[in-house]
Amino acid sequence: MTPLPDYPEALKRALEGVEPLGETETVDAVAAAGRVLSRPVIADRPLPPFDRAQMDGYAVRSTDLTRGAALPVTGSIAAGQPAPTAVPAGQCVAIATGAPLPADLDAVIPHELSDRGNPVCFTIDSIEPGHAIHHRGADAGSGDLLVPAGTVLGARHLGIAATSGGCRLDVARRPRANVLTSGDEIRPADQVVADHQVRNANAPMIRHMLAAIGADPIGHVHVLDDLEATVDSVGRALERCDLLITVGGISAGDRDYVPAAFERHGVTASLSGAAIQPGRPIMVGRSPGGVVVVGLPGNPVSVLACMCLFCWPIVRVMLGLAPTLGWRERRLAEGVMPNSRRRAFRPAILDADERVRVPGWAGSGDLAHTATTAGLLELPVQAEEVRPGSALRFLPWPS
Repeated sequence: MTPLPDYPEALKRALEGVEPLGETETVDAVAAAGRVLSRPVIADRPLPPFDRAQMDGYAVRSTDLTRGAALPVTGSIAAGQPAPTAVPAGQCVAIATGAPLPADLDAVIPHELSDRGNPVCFTIDSIEPGHAIHHRGADAGSGDLLVPAGTVLGARHLGIAATSGGCRLDVARRPRANVLTSGDEIRPADQVVADHQVRNANAPMIRHMLAAIGADPIGHVHVLDDLEATVDSVGRALERCDLLITVGGISAGDRDYVPAAFERHGVTASLSGAAIQPGRPIMVGRSPGGVVVVGLPGNPVSVLACMCLFCWPIVRVMLGLAPTLGWRERRLAEGVMPNSRRRAFRPAILDADERVRVPGWAGSGDLAHTATTAGLLELPVQAEEVRPGSALRFLPWPS
């Protein structure tokens, strides 16, 4: 039997043939957070658009400031008011933070360095031109690139876009994702269950994670363990999505019909199994129509891990981003036993000192043990315990 690929090779195979959707849509800026910018934000005028005071005080000519000088205050300028066209020589104006500086004045002296009188006396004898002034165009010139295409938009980017009138932004269309769960034993969470049945934890978990990683979860269907029903459900789901995620029914059991359904619809697999724990039966492929298909195992911790390890990079590529995830190095707080044959990915708790700890679990069906975890910890393939203090890769849950 051909050995299953380790995670790096498995991910490489999973990404084969996955391409950016290459489609753009325009959305209100208030709804653009977390989206991928398709068209760059360009400055429509210099930033700032005028010389402005950086603090409350007095706008002066630096040449008027001499030892013992008292300057008449000819008026005041508040933020949002136009600056006077001219200020007589030997005089100054009171100015507020953010207010425009008169063209013939070249410095701002803060209130703290004055007696706040009229005429006003200062506790300094000289000042450099440009002091406490945010000069026109210091941040960017008209036509400058402010936010490049391919940026995942955060609050700061939306603020920058607003400075140039970016009320609506062009962003990458999110992959439309369908979810198909399976199994006779699975019941909706809002229905009465018998002792031999379990509630469907995977569907809401997957739909939330899809939204968190940048996809658009458009639907969920549950199918019982029936070949023709599975074939029909897979076909219907493939008709209206870019990404199809199935849960359960991909192993070699007598009632695992998902692989047969994929075959009936011409899905070509690029990955069939990986040497990881949990998530060994993972399957990734493409339909003839170009839909990316991910077959997940049915146990919820396997689903949680594989959504991060495979679906997240896949969605990033479909959005036009690099598949790279935010792995970071963390030290192990307590020793933990890895898997001697497969690379293990265990939900882990992040302590206050940024050290990670792996809680006990009862296997990949034990979703309850993940409640206080902060992400996935990657454990090496080895027979002996991973010692406390070991530096390991840690991936925070998507949010």
